[in-house]
Amino acid sequence: MCHFGFKLEISGLVQGVGFRPLVFQLATQKGLLGEVYNDTKGVVIILQCKKAECESFVSALKANLPPLAKVGQITITECKSLSYSDFRISGSQTSVKTSAILSDFALCEACKKEFYEPTNARFHYPFITCTHCGARFSLIKKLPYDRKNTTMSEFKMCKHCQNEYENPTNRRFHAQPISCPECAIVSYLANAYKRVLCKDENAFKEAAKLLKQGKILAMKGVGGFHLICDARNQKAVKELRVRKNRPTKPLAVLCKDLAMAQTLAHINDKEAEILDSLVKPIVLLKAKVELGQIAFDTYKIGIMLAYTPFQLLLFEYFNGPIIATSANLSGESIIYKEKDLFAKLNGVFDALLSFERDIENPSDDSIAQVIDDEIMFLRTSRGISPTYIELDERFSHKFALALGAELKNEFVISYDKKLIISPYIGDLKSVDTRERFATTLEFFTRNYDLRFDALIGDKHPHFDYGDFKPSVRVQHHYAHICAALFEHGIDSEVLAFAFDGTGYGDDGKIWGGEIFKADLAKYERVGHFSEFKLINADINNVSNLALSLIFGWNLQSEAKEFLARFSAIKLANLAKIYAQSKLFTSSLGRIIDAFGAVIFGKERLEYEAQIGLLMEKHFDEKLAYSYEFEIKGSEICVKNAFVRALKDDKCHACTGFLNALATLIIDFAERFEKKRRRNLVKKGILVDEKLPVILCGGVFQNATLLKILNKKHFSYKTSLKFPPNDSSIALGQMAHFLYKGKE
Repeated sequence: MCHFGFKLEISGLVQGVGFRPLVFQLATQKGLLGEVYNDTKGVVIILQCKKAECESFVSALKANLPPLAKVGQITITECKSLSYSDFRISGSQTSVKTSAILSDFALCEACKKEFYEPTNARFHYPFITCTHCGARFSLIKKLPYDRKNTTMSEFKMCKHCQNEYENPTNRRFHAQPISCPECAIVSYLANAYKRVLCKDENAFKEAAKLLKQGKILAMKGVGGFHLICDARNQKAVKELRVRKNRPTKPLAVLCKDLAMAQTLAHINDKEAEILDSLVKPIVLLKAKVELGQIAFDTYKIGIMLAYTPFQLLLFEYFNGPIIATSANLSGESIIYKEKDLFAKLNGVFDALLSFERDIENPSDDSIAQVIDDEIMFLRTSRGISPTYIELDERFSHKFALALGAELKNEFVISYDKKLIISPYIGDLKSVDTRERFATTLEFFTRNYDLRFDALIGDKHPHFDYGDFKPSVRVQHHYAHICAALFEHGIDSEVLAFAFDGTGYGDDGKIWGGEIFKADLAKYERVGHFSEFKLINADINNVSNLALSLIFGWNLQSEAKEFLARFSAIKLANLAKIYAQSKLFTSSLGRIIDAFGAVIFGKERLEYEAQIGLLMEKHFDEKLAYSYEFEIKGSEICVKNAFVRALKDDKCHACTGFLNALATLIIDFAERFEKKRRRNLVKKGILVDEKLPVILCGGVFQNATLLKILNKKHFSYKTSLKFPPNDSSIALGQMAHFLYKGKE
């Protein structure tokens, strides 16, 4: 007998996340007949049922999604001539060229519960996992995502794991990294000479003893190695800084759980939510303890909670927070191969806590902060990327590659009506990072058999993308804007403030303090900070940046105290270099650094955003004090503010500068809107709404600045899900290219 029913085609992240077992369980519970299987676009469900039963099923499905699943679209069509006697999970009808590869996720609550249950077969097993959590991207060698195509291929499942793997009612159904103590991945502790000292749980006991003794260890993580030590041992942390040659940059702290994190930082509900999510990023928090060697230039502490059972097992024997900083050479990407660890960081660590399973694809820890209850990501990698986004009808469907920026690089691929955003790559200035870029890109192009019709890059003529030469170029700050427009789904024209450190301008000069009227198709530069001449291209020499402003504005008299830091001969030589220089910039980032040289007596930056962190640290929200930036037509001049900063103490200078910057944004937006309305009225056009305001670029990572704007009830949109910094340049490049292609 033939029956009627429905075909449900579901797109999104619905493969390899326990979606089909959920469908099986719901259908069985409701007594429905049919089947479920993977196809090239996602998951297909055939239900032999009435319309009301189908609607009830869809509601239940949406309400009970597995933790890692994300439904894109559900297309429902009627079916005829169905004849099922049960409900089953059928073989996949999927093409490896379209299947999504998920990121690596933190341990889920169900697995954590088993980890701590003494009667459970996986008690204290450091690789406990299921379809709701654990490693994925770091393991996979090629598609399809089957165990044989991952670094788990050499580990044969025991009978117990095999039974779970094949049982559709079990949450480990088709969990490719599954293992247990019977078919275990071996953990071990080795000394600095590669000799294995002990294995399995004893390795964690001995590692904890070494930490208590003040030793520095390398510890293998999901996507690479960390260097770790006792965060409470200032001597050990100082020694880590010396060995790694990281004198001042803040260090991240790994905590066992939220309770431990709360002993170190003030944590609100939203911060607790993201800290303890399946992403478990590093979260920047307000410290409640003296940070000492952990961080010098900020009141913030970066904390992440243990996200693997491997880390949790170490915390069973070490009761305290642990410094966990990426194992890498300065400027290079995270080390993920043991041979490279010993070759590059020989003498940096005293012992290695590791395991036998290889890492195929490296990834860094993601970083986030919470600003007035909004989560802003500053780096997107582990737990987030690779990211897959389905494109709507606004965008053309082309095979293209956006190469991104030179700094904080990520790339974006467009294919099959979707985008793939790569994990964080890093700064392409180093050979090591360019190799990681090429290797990561090759992984995706090989697995999806990609051939690109267009390569989109930055306008800077000297960016090194290796063998990839852009056929289309997009201006840096406009790409920032387009990324924010894409995130917020804005098609209309906006007023956009793109403030950062460095971007190649349309006039060949260094931009970075730009205001555009723009949409996804076009832009017009309507404002910018006044250009100033640079002494040389060494932007880390912030004292030279301050001298550039002093020379340019003839402030030698007002800046006597600052100039006294230099010898007469050095000043004379720098003045000659300045006079001959042809480098000009409008960068707000460089202006901030110049102010920092004056306010904090810094000669050189020791790491990016150091001055911004210091300004936040010394900002006093109770102090009613502000500088004034002058708006002269389309230009913004900070001369008067700089003169005041030469005299003010740190607190007044930082408070005055950040308040002035917030006021400038509001005032410029109001002036621009009034002028726009007058012009439209002259043309007989009735104006109902203001242009939306977009804030983007690295300067808007400054939480204090955004909080000032929020307190003033200023309406704006900024990048949150995708970082406001250069990591999102590729997304902006691609959004513009595909939008223009639809015109």
